[in-house]
Amino acid sequence: MAENSEVTSQNNSSKPPHLAFTTISNVKLHVPIPLSLSQPNYKKWSRLFLLLVRRFNLKGYIDGSVVPLSDDDDEWFQLDALLQGWILSTITDEVLDLVISSVSTASALWIVIHDLFHDNKHARAMQLEHEFRTTVKGNSTMAAYCQQLQNLADWLDDVDAPVSQHQLVLQMLRGLPADLQAQTSFMQFQDPMPTFLQVRSALMLLDRQWTSPSDSGTTAFLTTRAGGNTHGGTHGGTPGGYGGQHGGTGYGEGNSGQRGGYGRGQGRGGGNRGRGRGRQNGSRPRQSYDGNNTGNSPYPNPNPGLGILVYI
Repeated sequence: MAENSEVTSQNNSSKPPHLAFTTISNVKLHVPIPLSLSQPNYKKWSRLFLLLVRRFNLKGYIDGSVVPLSDDDDEWFQLDALLQGWILSTITDEVLDLVISSVSTASALWIVIHDLFHDNKHARAMQLEHEFRTTVKGNSTMAAYCQQLQNLADWLDDVDAPVSQHQLVLQMLRGLPADLQAQTSFMQFQDPMPTFLQVRSALMLLDRQWTSPSDSGTTAFLTTRAGGNTHGGTHGGTPGGYGGQHGGTGYGEGNSGQRGGYGRGQGRGGGNRGRGRGRQNGSRPRQSYDGNNTGNSPYPNPNPGLGILVYI
């Protein structure tokens, strides 16, 4: 009898530890989302945690289907303590303070946390549904607006009132400003209806197009006063071609070289003729040009005529 006890003790001591003890050094790397009362993340947290538990075939410790064989079942108590540590390490302090003193096993801890996030779920669902139906974009950014609707849908899912993809898409389109609704209303009539992520991508692109600055640069145009001839203002004494054709008069003033001067172009309508007259202060003789000459003056003026700078 003593020999059998000694053999059993040797077998237990030689049995290698469970893989969960040697593989997981930081559970937060596998469950990166901490469970919080202020965030709609119970479904995300529980899914990530159950994936980790199933990886090591420990789900029975969570749902209560695996129980200790006796009070001396050390392996069961070690694995149960390991799972409790994983749970408590992946919840926030506000949740931890509510559940840590009320349970002694991993399955009981799991149930308490589930009930904490599902108490009064019908009243909470009604309140969340009202908030979901009345959410509009307003002054929020497009990214914040879409995220708010997604958060509300997640909260409703946490209280067993899931929102379908169609409901989420329709509410997202209805909450847009009137100008954006006019451009996106066709989406609700598509068959099959686009998913939330597809509509979100389209809205983000449309929002960037509305808010981005114009690609076209500023263009400046120089116009002369009173419909005058720009040549008359640029070059003193150049022919008044414009005035000769249209019966108008154009004036321009400027400097020629380093000496002051002015030019004037005049024309009379009816014969499509014009005459130019220029004056120059200096030693050079005054030269005249007939109205048919469209070339530059021998005394170029570096400054343009008086004009109006218009930006469009």
